[in-house]
Amino acid sequence: MFACLLPAARTAWGRASALQETAWGRASALQETDADTATALLAVAQGFSPRVERMGDVVVCDLSGLQRLFGTARDIAEELRRDAADRGLPVRVAVAATRTAARLLVYGRPGITVTEPGEEAASLAPLPLAVLGRLVLVDLPPGPQTPASPSRFYRTLPARRMARDERHEYEDLLATLGRWGLRTLGDLAALPPADLSQRLGQEGVALQRLARGEDAGPLVPLLPDERFEGHLDLEWPIEGLEPLSFVLGRLLDPISEHLERRGRAAAAIVLTLRLVSRDTHERRLQLPAPIRDAKVLRTLMLLDLESHPPSGGVDAVTVRIEPTPGRVLQHSLLERAHPKPEQLTTLLARLSALMGHDRCGAPRLPDTHRPGAFEMTPFAATHPPSLAAARPPSHPATRQPGLRRYRHPVPVRVALDGDRPARVIADRTGIASGHVQACAGPWRTSGEWWTDGWQRDEWDVALDDGTVCRIFRDGATQGWFMDAVVD
Repeated sequence: MFACLLPAARTAWGRASALQETAWGRASALQETDADTATALLAVAQGFSPRVERMGDVVVCDLSGLQRLFGTARDIAEELRRDAADRGLPVRVAVAATRTAARLLVYGRPGITVTEPGEEAASLAPLPLAVLGRLVLVDLPPGPQTPASPSRFYRTLPARRMARDERHEYEDLLATLGRWGLRTLGDLAALPPADLSQRLGQEGVALQRLARGEDAGPLVPLLPDERFEGHLDLEWPIEGLEPLSFVLGRLLDPISEHLERRGRAAAAIVLTLRLVSRDTHERRLQLPAPIRDAKVLRTLMLLDLESHPPSGGVDAVTVRIEPTPGRVLQHSLLERAHPKPEQLTTLLARLSALMGHDRCGAPRLPDTHRPGAFEMTPFAATHPPSLAAARPPSHPATRQPGLRRYRHPVPVRVALDGDRPARVIADRTGIASGHVQACAGPWRTSGEWWTDGWQRDEWDVALDDGTVCRIFRDGATQGWFMDAVVD
């Protein structure tokens, strides 16, 4: 069941006939409700139901489950009207099984109207077509001179969306229904849908569904704009991380409790410090996993401030959390429990503060042909696939030779026989050296000339001690390096 509330002072247009009113866009009822009236109307509806939606100049609230608290649907309607009257706001109230039926009834009938489920069509049948016109045109955004495109009205319907240069099409559609001799919603609802679609298209069928009280979409409740934020003005400026740690703990504890109540966690945290010089020091931490533990969040912020300290004393602190749905994990009884994401996040933050943010993360191959190129990306706290799901191979895999690269190519000296390597000499202990028994190459590669660029000639050589390795000559320095060894 749904209840619609409409200010009683805005219902004069509903008595106009569809044939008498041809410029609905200039009707006073199509103007938006003033801010004070809209706020009061929303307050009345939200005092009874948490699922409230504002649709044009009416407020719709879901009455599901309220019968146990307030009694029958008529009792609820009377309570709504009495609460609005106490606020100095006379209203009309209509209750029906669908939102569309309730809105049509609140436009067409004064006082309180309650329709039992299944009787929507009979209750709507005597209403004039002008009520249907008001229902549609109130939902449309106002245009500069004429009614705007009814795209919002048709966005949830299978009908095509009208362009803004066809604003008069809807008025022509209702005028056509008037020329057919239709005067009430019951006349429109009784027409054969197939014939109506053949003559007026899907727009006509959509209007017929509304005349029958059918909803075009579900109720979209207004959600409160929850802010997970804390601010504290300090009496005296503070310097250093130790006093700032106490301030962050005082701000993060209530925010963490709020996240816990709402089933949310922090996806990112923004710390804003106002300095005594009136400058602002802001840091934003993108968390690899949703976290709501206040101690972990405080530790992460302090570790980040160690690497990026403020330039002066702090006299105001603001902490803002960007929320995300909380994390739900189901552990297996047959496997060892994985480390908590909070512990991994703290460990990564400590490593980043020690080694640098660009040296701690997960490697990723960039879109380039440069040998050995990679990038560091933040770790994602995701668990690996279950070991129970892994299946052993049907047959043992044969061992294939691999190319073991040196993280930093090792400088070597190469003696040439013509233009081919004849001897490889390495000055570093543990690096293969000797005469070249066989070689293949060169393979010339180059790229990224628009930045620093690279160019190299690669050779695969087999030495007299049985080692097979890959060497290359750098085109910029003309130096030789050992890149990898076949293992």
